[in-house]
Amino acid sequence: MQEAKAEVLGPARRDPEQAFWDPAMQLADREHLRALQCTRLRALIASVLDGPVPLFSRKLLDAGVTSPRDITSVDDLSHVPLVRKQDLRDSEASVPPWGEYRFTDPRTCVRLGTSTGTTGSPTITLWTRHDLWVEYESAARNWWRMGYRPGMIVTHAHPGYLYGGGMMLSGAYEYFGLLTVWVPPPDTDELAEQGLRFWMKVKPDIPFMGFSTGRFFEVAKKLGIEPADAGLEMKGIPGFGLGNKGFPLMTAGAECYSFVGGPCGKSPGAHVHEDWAVVQAVDPSTGKDVPDGEWGNLVVTTLDRDNGLLRYDLEEACAILREPCPCGETTIRGLWGGRFKDLLLCQGKRFQVSELETALRTVREVARPVLEYQVVRPLQEDAPLVVRVEGPAEGSSPSLNTSGAQAGPERSLPSGVPGEVRAMAERCVAAVREHLGVEANVEVLARGALPRAGYKANRVVDR
Repeated sequence: MQEAKAEVLGPARRDPEQAFWDPAMQLADREHLRALQCTRLRALIASVLDGPVPLFSRKLLDAGVTSPRDITSVDDLSHVPLVRKQDLRDSEASVPPWGEYRFTDPRTCVRLGTSTGTTGSPTITLWTRHDLWVEYESAARNWWRMGYRPGMIVTHAHPGYLYGGGMMLSGAYEYFGLLTVWVPPPDTDELAEQGLRFWMKVKPDIPFMGFSTGRFFEVAKKLGIEPADAGLEMKGIPGFGLGNKGFPLMTAGAECYSFVGGPCGKSPGAHVHEDWAVVQAVDPSTGKDVPDGEWGNLVVTTLDRDNGLLRYDLEEACAILREPCPCGETTIRGLWGGRFKDLLLCQGKRFQVSELETALRTVREVARPVLEYQVVRPLQEDAPLVVRVEGPAEGSSPSLNTSGAQAGPERSLPSGVPGEVRAMAERCVAAVREHLGVEANVEVLARGALPRAGYKANRVVDR
């Protein structure tokens, strides 16, 4: 009886030595996966048309789809117009509060969350119990690949309340069987210290604070706390060090698919849960898939959910990889290249803020205990890229502005700048040049000069 009760709240136990969480699906034949996708896609189309779900039904009618029979394969999705975040905002504004894109009565749902609203008005996401189960099972595949096992202690510092991401992550951890220590985002040094002190009592096996990780390391240094004493021994996530083209596609946002895929560590990218989504890299001007390995817009169609999304364009960079993976999993893999709105254009080069961050992290002095930086959005394409970065934590570092506009070691530098700081700035300039192929003006500031954020820092500023 006790065992039956436990199974209601969580999945069946697995052998810790088995390679995959759900081997039947993760190792499924490609033809079987394709057939399952088609079946579930037609079910989604039927729900849209029969509901009806006005926002999506209009998109289907525009494409000439009046029946699920009009969809002969997943390839037919390319004819359906894309749906973007602004479409959801407009729908909620015109028919408040839920809009015209819900598949279920909100009162049949069990969780509500909103997006962060960092790029506009936040939208509302609803989940039924089944929708949460899809997310939790998807997350379990990811955790298992990464070596997590039930019984471990995990921590995180995502925001909560109306923001849906923190609750989703905690719920997925609990479902998997992890003891979850959820601490507040470190918006202040006091909150960061609160988390650090608790971790010294209950040391996590898996420290993951997402965007907040660096802030905890910084405050730990101020307090004289060794990160290892608080369980903050960061271990690389499998797959993040493979290749240099992009990051593994692990999420499509809480409003779409929180745990869309996960890396295996054997090949670049993240294995996509194709039984629960059709993930495409699309040319937004044509709606057609771009060739494998090339960047397109990340477009997701969710499958087998009570509340779905059809051809949702996240306006983020995605590349699809289809070659077989030595880990044995048969699903496609996805790379994430950042948000297109964050693309910077400088000296004829286009790059993401994350690529600049990768370059700066190679300069040890500015990367420890945490990299804090800002980049000024270029207004003149041929001008040097203006980057502000904080120096070492020890002592006070004077501000330095060193221009990379004139290449070569003979470039003149401001007088009166301490040699160590001048050399540090030179290394930053060289790293940006090597990784991005652009020249930069680097300002090295005193530690603590730039604003701090407990969750998502604003790295791109207008001046």
